[in-house]
Amino acid sequence: MRGVKRCKGMLFRLAIAALLAELPAMAGAQNGPSLAPTQADELLLPPDHIIRVKVNGVPMRLLVTAEADGPMHVNPAVAVRLNWKAQIAGTHYVHNINDFLYLLARYRTVDIEGKKQKILVMWSTQPITDVADGVIGIHHLPYNLVTFPLGPPIGDQTVQRLPLKQFGRRFNDTVGTELDADGEKFKVFFGHRLANNLVTAPSANFLASRFGGGFIPGSDSEVAIDYDIKRPVRMMKLARPLKLGDILIDHFSVRYRDWGNTNKVAEIGPDDPPFDPNEIIVWDSKRRGRPDFYTSIGRNQIAHCSQITYDFELREIRLTCGALPK
Repeated sequence: MRGVKRCKGMLFRLAIAALLAELPAMAGAQNGPSLAPTQADELLLPPDHIIRVKVNGVPMRLLVTAEADGPMHVNPAVAVRLNWKAQIAGTHYVHNINDFLYLLARYRTVDIEGKKQKILVMWSTQPITDVADGVIGIHHLPYNLVTFPLGPPIGDQTVQRLPLKQFGRRFNDTVGTELDADGEKFKVFFGHRLANNLVTAPSANFLASRFGGGFIPGSDSEVAIDYDIKRPVRMMKLARPLKLGDILIDHFSVRYRDWGNTNKVAEIGPDDPPFDPNEIIVWDSKRRGRPDFYTSIGRNQIAHCSQITYDFELREIRLTCGALPK
């Protein structure tokens, strides 16, 4: 394929970074409405979180997610149907297991309600979603206020306010908040497509050595990450829960094979003292692990909430929720 940059692994990520660095100049040279948001710019997503846009003039349906970072992604059928030619192509190894993705990318003009911008669009040989033509992160949307409906309101509703943080660089953000864990800041985001909370092995070691965490016997399962790649997980329970606003978090699925190891996380025994409410435990083990960028709060954790709003003007995330489950 003439004119296409081909690369592997780290070279592929560097090439993507170089393309992203070109974006401000490309966007500035483009004709069309500015994407600078105003206070009136609000988006209330439909229940399925799918919006209708035009990509280079072609109508598409995109699934909006808060956990998506970096480029917009489309299914390969879209690129084939529109005969897109990649500006860059290469293999991207998916962490520490021998799976890899063949990824292609090029810039496209995305029109959202008449507001246009150049976005780097990527695709692979397998779909990114089975409910829409592609996936777009809220950091690409031209709105100051984006609200995700989560479910019908149950009982009296209260609003919790959390600081909104953007992790990463411009056009390559993950949008979330920070959770305090014994003085360390955990970078977390709300993963609407995941049922359970999810952490990597380094974060699991960190939590287990500070909050008395252990694996629940027989809890092995799998979780699907991007492009439906499956990763093995085990459920970890904390003796001392984390607190996010009024929400107590004491369970995490742990990716224990592909992102480091969890050799500092023991399995919970039937009479393990840290999980006996009548015992007072003092942790004196050496603290292990480190928090990272991949901590996700799943749907089950906020099942009592009816909506979540990302306010980029006030820099806060607002969770509208019913009473906490007992």
